[in-house]
Order: sequence, then C-alpha cells, then structure tokens
Amino acid sequence: MTGLSVGVDLGGTFAKIGLVDARGRILRSARLDTQVSAGPQAFVARVCAALADWRFDGLGLGLAGGVDAATGTLLFAPNLPGWKGFSFRSAFERRLRVPVVAENDANVAVWGGYVIGLKKKPRRVVGVTLGTGVGGGLILDGRLYRGATGAAGELGHQVIRAGGTRCGCGRRGCLEAYAGTAAILRAAKRLMRRPPVPTTPKSVADAAAAGDAGARRVWDEVGTALGEGLANMVLMFNPDAVLIVGGVARAGRLLLDPVRRVFSAQTFREPFSRLTLSAPAERDWGCVGAALLSREAR
Repeated sequence: MTGLSVGVDLGGTFAKIGLVDARGRILRSARLDTQVSAGPQAFVARVCAALADWRFDGLGLGLAGGVDAATGTLLFAPNLPGWKGFSFRSAFERRLRVPVVAENDANVAVWGGYVIGLKKKPRRVVGVTLGTGVGGGLILDGRLYRGATGAAGELGHQVIRAGGTRCGCGRRGCLEAYAGTAAILRAAKRLMRRPPVPTTPKSVADAAAAGDAGARRVWDEVGTALGEGLANMVLMFNPDAVLIVGGVARAGRLLLDPVRRVFSAQTFREPFSRLTLSAPAERDWGCVGAALLSREAR
C-alpha cells in the first residue's frame, strides 16, 4: 500500500490530475485536454496512460454534471455531450485494478476543503464552489450528503431575484447569475470606468485592492448576492460553518466582508450566532477532494 490516491477533476475543456497524500498534498500533477468529441473511452485510456508510472491505491473523479455515485455513472453534463450514461467507475477499475469513486465536481471540491481546509471538523457544513459557475455541497454529520438523487447542495440555482438576470441554466434570478464569473465580468463592464484587460475575477480583485472604487462596487454586489444565497442555506440547514472554495474565493475579504454584512443583517439571529465563515487558501480542491474521497471507499 502506498497511502497515495489520484484525484481527477474533469471539465469540458481539460482535466486536472493529482497524486495526493493523506494530508491533501499534491505530490505530482498532470493536465490533459478533455477532447470531448473523442468520447469517454478515449479519455479513460489517455488518463491511464498518463498514470502508467504512478503508484497509488485508489482513484477519485470529480465530474462536471450529475453523477450516480453508487455506480460512478454520468447522468447529465451540458459540457460533455455524448458522455451521458458512461460509467467512469467501471471503466477505470477494469484498467487500473484499484477502487474508483466518481462524484459531482462541486461535491469533491467541498469535501477536499472540509477535510483539509478546516482545522476543526464541524459536523454540519454548507459549502459553495465559486468559479465559472456556482456549485455547492453539504456535509451533514461529518459525511458528504448527496440527497435522494445525488443533487443535494445545488445552491447556485436557487432563485434570489424573482424575474432577474437570466442564468445559463435558462431560469431567471439564480444565484449563479449574480455570483458566477460571467456575472463578475458583466458587473466590471458596468461599474468600472476602465475595466482591466483582460477582465478576469483576479484582475478585478487586483483593481479593487489597488483602490478602484468601481471594482470595489463589483465585489460588494457579488458578495451581497452570495451572502443572500448562503443565508438561505443557513436558515434551512443551521450549519456550524460555511465553507467557500474555488478560484473566485481568492478575492478574500472583498468577497467575504459583504457576505458577513448580509449575515449580520438577518433578523432571525439564532442560526447565525455561532456560525463560522471560512475560505481556506486555494489549491486544486477538486483533485484533492476526489483523491481523499476515494480513500473513504476502501
């Protein structure tokens, strides 16, 4: 036994692969183009080829879509057309002869942030992933909670503005339409006199940190919307902690301070009275969480 696991974070454009130890450290990494048109079998073959000289005891995958965790089958994935119904678990286990788990990408990122990013291990956590979109995951009684169909924690598609901005999912007013990357870039063009080129969440955060008033308004809007969505989750689940991970979370206090203001303004105080808000230092939480989740299956 090596004590090491592989995590694969699969998106519609590329996949990140990491060799991870029990402390969540990435000891080795690789990146592959997804090549959606080649199909999932070809993807599995290329990943296995990349792992030919790696030594590990299990593999976990985070998939950008709905996943049947019991079988490791992709149920739906807008960014992976033609891959629906493919069992990644079966395909990888046949080739690698190690235990394999597959989960939604937001679930594995939240799990990684929970296991490694939180020093204390609260029993109940609402997690949110901030990147291109807004995803989420729930930790209840110290375990990942998937819900009846594996779709628990999809907090990015709760409506926070009835009839509001159209979301990529087709609905109007979803949290993702106000806190995803596309929303940040729209707000930058609307509120900044000279948006940075290229305009990215990082460049807008850098401008805000340098004192740009328009950039600060961007983060105030985004953080306020995020706070409203998270407050709904807090009222519903009464967690010990809220965990924020993903590239957009690198904005730090620019994002977290408006969230805290929304929490402080809640009139029903009890669920917020002992709540911890945490955004651990960014790493490839998808890879880390997928690898660590595979350890749970052994």
